[in-house]
Amino acid sequence: MPRLLHLERGFNKLVAAGYDKTSEATGPSPTPGSYNCIAWAANDPNKNHWWWPSLRGYWPFWIKPREVTVLCFVRTFGSLGYQICSSSRRELGFEKLALYAIHNSHSPQVVPTDIRELNIHWEPTHMARQLPDETWTSKCGGSEDITHYTLDALESYGLAYGSGDEYGCPVVFFRRFILVSWAVRLVQFLLWGVELAWERWRS
Repeated sequence: MPRLLHLERGFNKLVAAGYDKTSEATGPSPTPGSYNCIAWAANDPNKNHWWWPSLRGYWPFWIKPREVTVLCFVRTFGSLGYQICSSSRRELGFEKLALYAIHNSHSPQVVPTDIRELNIHWEPTHMARQLPDETWTSKCGGSEDITHYTLDALESYGLAYGSGDEYGCPVVFFRRFILVSWAVRLVQFLLWGVELAWERWRS
């Protein structure tokens, strides 16, 4: 498999953990066809959605307020059927996600178990989705999708990766019952169809 040196430079655990490239780079938003890690984690079928809870990003319209906080991500993915769980271990019948965040100090810290403390002192940065074989898949900004074999493969601090992004470490794990996942994906697909029809009508 080809090596992605631009990712290896920023994620210094990536090579040792092992990874595989699974897509080409899409470029940053608003490049047509670009999407990011949050869209990839959410299994959004629309490849023009750059999920981020800011005015310029896409975010589910029913989530108010939109803010870059751990609690906002918890509320948002809760509305998609996910619940917080205690670990990243594979569980039969469930899909899992990991939310990465970085401490205000931008240095490694012990991750608190209190969600309120996480919300005050940690800022969300990235999400990864677990695959059926217990590996993880991530979209690294506007770069490639990769499969990585451990979550700590993407732990990062400092300004080495890309334009200065740093992911911190996994701080919250989510799980969703697989039957709920199928129902949510059907709704996502239908909404995507409505959105495409609306865009074609406007043009």
